[in-house]
Amino acid sequence: MDSLVNSPLESPGAAQVAACVALPAAEHARRSFAQQSESAAWERGHRLRNQRQRAARGTTQGSRDSRSSHEDRYSPRRWKYLRAMTNWSVNCANIWTGDPLRPWRRGMTIRDGRIVSLDEGSAPSSGHSAFTGSWILPGLIDAHAHLLMGGLTLQRLDLSAARSRDDFDRLIDAHCTTLTADQWLEAFGWNEHNWNGARPDHSWLRAAGARPAVAWRCDQHAALVNESAMGALDLRTDVAGGTIVREVHGAPTGLLLEQAAWQLLAPRIPQPSLTSRARACSEACNHLLSVGVTTVGAMEYLDQIEQVLVPARDAGRLTVRVAATVLDRVRPLPFARARAIRGDDFLRIIGFKSFADGTLGSSTAAMFDRYCDSDSRGSLMEHALEGTLTEWMREVLEANYSPSVHAIGDRALNEVLQAAVACDLMKRVRFEHAQTVHPDSIARFRNRLVSMQPFHKAGDAPLARTRLGTHRDNRCFQFRSFLTAGARLAFGSDWPIASADPLEGMRVAITGLALDGKVYGASANLTAHEAITAYTQGAAECLDDSSGAGTLAIGSPADFIVVDRNPLACDWMDEAPQVLTTVVGGIVRYDATDTAGNHDTTAATA
Repeated sequence: MDSLVNSPLESPGAAQVAACVALPAAEHARRSFAQQSESAAWERGHRLRNQRQRAARGTTQGSRDSRSSHEDRYSPRRWKYLRAMTNWSVNCANIWTGDPLRPWRRGMTIRDGRIVSLDEGSAPSSGHSAFTGSWILPGLIDAHAHLLMGGLTLQRLDLSAARSRDDFDRLIDAHCTTLTADQWLEAFGWNEHNWNGARPDHSWLRAAGARPAVAWRCDQHAALVNESAMGALDLRTDVAGGTIVREVHGAPTGLLLEQAAWQLLAPRIPQPSLTSRARACSEACNHLLSVGVTTVGAMEYLDQIEQVLVPARDAGRLTVRVAATVLDRVRPLPFARARAIRGDDFLRIIGFKSFADGTLGSSTAAMFDRYCDSDSRGSLMEHALEGTLTEWMREVLEANYSPSVHAIGDRALNEVLQAAVACDLMKRVRFEHAQTVHPDSIARFRNRLVSMQPFHKAGDAPLARTRLGTHRDNRCFQFRSFLTAGARLAFGSDWPIASADPLEGMRVAITGLALDGKVYGASANLTAHEAITAYTQGAAECLDDSSGAGTLAIGSPADFIVVDRNPLACDWMDEAPQVLTTVVGGIVRYDATDTAGNHDTTAATA
């Protein structure tokens, strides 16, 4: 899911709406979910939902008289006033605090970006806002994402809609018209399971012409390059933990898997300019805010942290709180550089990362048993392959950082568990992804940090049924089993590999719905309360956040979101709740009804 590189839906018409209403509820849910067949569509979907909200509520320009009192509360003029302050009060009958003793409150007062009182209706001296008919939750926390890569993909060619080689040609040809003559074509998102399952070769990038071209698979664990790019690479021999896919006579096809892509290709791709990366950081923050994320566990290289995130934080442009995990893995590990970065409420370094295996989609996740559609068992990687995982973990722990290890296959997860048992008495190791787990291992995860991304189930559950067989269903996406065993469950997205929207992630965890409209592994489903907790308190604990984030309590940061319905009682099979407002440190950072786009508040630092 991680890598070493940076890598329209339309609003329905009246007839379509009427047809949907006429469907039975279950079929309506199945069809509406199946239509969202690509993670890129989900990324665009939140914008269109906001447009539909505005259209339905009459909040477009010129329709002021038709707005309800609900929309008046969210008017851009009102938020322009409130967003300039960090001292104000909130009244809402439906504030869910996350406190099991007092889960519901009716008001809170904010001073200097923190909550100073609850259930009090008076403002300290500045502003006041009432949210009648809405629900407030703690700001959502994404325990695992790729902030800068996500922002950069918003600027690159998206191939997730490709259903054939002809689609590749059409999309690439159109995108090339936007590039300069000496610029590489960089694309992402293709998935061979969107056509007949055949792996593409370099000829699929023929529309790029003579320019070097690279197209990353949707999981970022395989890359396709054209002949021009291959000419710049040394593809004579494979590298440990990677594969150069070859034709029957030994010539490279242009497809590079795992370490072959990361070690041979990634260093040769031109680095985006600092201006492009700074813009990507801003766009990524805005995107996360629009889906209710107020804190993100970002997997980043130290160069990117130093060159992009630190300047953004220092200039007040980092509008989402970032707990960064360093992706640099070549020893000696750069602990001194990491310590030199000043930590504060908006940027801190919490750990270092390793990869134990690949992915199910690329058939490189390390499994105990063979895949059903090949003779492969996948492969271990990096420290797990070298037999140095325990040594690496101990080194990271002794430097007072949290080791984070990518493990998707059941064998890889077991290897990481064995290493953690040997050296991690305080149970600080983060088990990232944990998509398949052997039933005999579950109990050993008690009190351990298991960081999962539920939206991966939407895309991978149908694939796992084919690739692993129904006899291994009880090993896949075992949210319920981990909780029952006493694991400390945290949720995230792995964006841009999957949708960044935590509410859609919750929907998958609660219902088991996959992108094909079917329900998989219903016995692993969580309650709404459990899913929300995994995206708030669970994720905060995973990111070693002791500030009070993930709850709404006296003294905790004033990070919260406003949604349009009760997430604990709504029908998640039908639709996920929608984010109306996102507040970070008492400042309104996103407002869905701001038709002027004034929710970009990077200048506000009060």
